[in-house]
Amino acid sequence: MDDIRWFAPNRFCTLVVPSLRARGLSIALEGDAPARLAIAMDAQVAAAACTYAARHSSVLIHYLWDLPPWRLGRGRHDWVWYVLGRYLRVPRVGRRYAERPGYYSRLRFVAVHAREVWVPSAHTAASVPERLGVACRRVPFCFDSDRFTPAPMARSRGLLTVSHLTPHKNHAAVIRAAARLEPKTPVRIIGRGPERASLERLAATLGVPCTIESDLTEAEMVTAYRTAELVVCPSAFEGFGLTPMEAIATATPVVASDIPPHREFLGTSPHFFTLDDDDSLVAAIGAARAGPGPEPDVLSGVTIDAAAERFWAGLMPYLR
Repeated sequence: MDDIRWFAPNRFCTLVVPSLRARGLSIALEGDAPARLAIAMDAQVAAAACTYAARHSSVLIHYLWDLPPWRLGRGRHDWVWYVLGRYLRVPRVGRRYAERPGYYSRLRFVAVHAREVWVPSAHTAASVPERLGVACRRVPFCFDSDRFTPAPMARSRGLLTVSHLTPHKNHAAVIRAAARLEPKTPVRIIGRGPERASLERLAATLGVPCTIESDLTEAEMVTAYRTAELVVCPSAFEGFGLTPMEAIATATPVVASDIPPHREFLGTSPHFFTLDDDDSLVAAIGAARAGPGPEPDVLSGVTIDAAAERFWAGLMPYLR
């Protein structure tokens, strides 16, 4: 029997697995062989992990990255899914719910049935008991500290921002700020999402040179950070805040929104700005351009090795 069945939607959510295996744990990333413990590393795999744990009588740990308030605010508990969680597609009377597992219902169902709920930040830890009615443990994850490292490369003038193209990521603020700089500063956005067309229209209206890209390779992503003059992280909401970590790790100057996860993990390395205040953002960009680059050492607590140590400590009581 394996020690752990690790449910993850992508490679990022498995970053600590090699370190845990090196300590002697047997961890399966796929298949249905029984394991003593199941861990769901994202909401996308929560239902599958919960079903697996019930089938094999495994201890279940649910890693919950965030609770976006606009998603929770849209939905009440879907009691059909909550009570009969194994049914993943149940039509709803009047079609008031989608014919797929509700985000809110899925998370609450799995959280209630998990032995523990782990979260990456104090901000998420504060919201879980309030929103889901369960206790949780703060166990910060990591950025990919093996890939994102400093390297001497020529930097291109302009602002880089990396994240999904959704309203709460606040990319429009970067374009507005770029339009106010003299001369107007190019903006490079890496991400995909429903906001692409509106961002392109805004940039055209303001006369800002703007490129939006997606599907970069891992090597291309690292190069994008290393060659950026400045990375702007304008998000209005994060559960962890990965982009500024990756930027700081490559010694690239960072401007970040003043939200709790950014303060929690980044210290004073970024130049912070106040949300919904374009003057503050423009001033922070100017300060970042004039000041020294960040010290990557500030990220020592969120490296792969540091996160693996935390996961090891949290998992061992269930594996002895």
